[in-house]
Amino acid sequence: MDELKEIERTPEVIAAEIIALQNQARRILLTSAIEVGRRLVEAKQKLIHGEWLQWLENSVGYSYRKAANLIGLYEAYGQANLQQYANLSYSQAIILLGLPESEREQFIQELDIESMSKRQLEKAVQERKAALEKYEQAKAEEEKLKNSLKEQEQKITNLVLERD
Repeated sequence: MDELKEIERTPEVIAAEIIALQNQARRILLTSAIEVGRRLVEAKQKLIHGEWLQWLENSVGYSYRKAANLIGLYEAYGQANLQQYANLSYSQAIILLGLPESEREQFIQELDIESMSKRQLEKAVQERKAALEKYEQAKAEEEKLKNSLKEQEQKITNLVLERD
């Protein structure tokens, strides 16, 4: 019987194994954080108004901000197909909460988020948010101008009718 040769453990093979383990850890961490968020939502619903912050501190040792982040992850990604977010780290997923849900998936597809530092991603998210705000302002201004044009057209029509 031929013995199977063991793959030579070159630095490249070791690097590939490390990257695979890092990706697996990212998926597990994000999935776990989403599940913690799900349970925090459940606990909050069962508590009497005013008990939430004390329960967080005494029962799980979380600050309000930490709990809000975990709940945000659950609300943003808990119902989604996690495959599209599989390569996100916990920090990246938190940063992406700064974008509207309707923009998040497209943003991920457009950028190589995996290779971005935390600061680069934060900057890209801020730039996208600023661009979205400018777009919304431009749409609102366009709507105002359309309405103003309609009013002017109506005034002209009225003047023409009065003249006749």
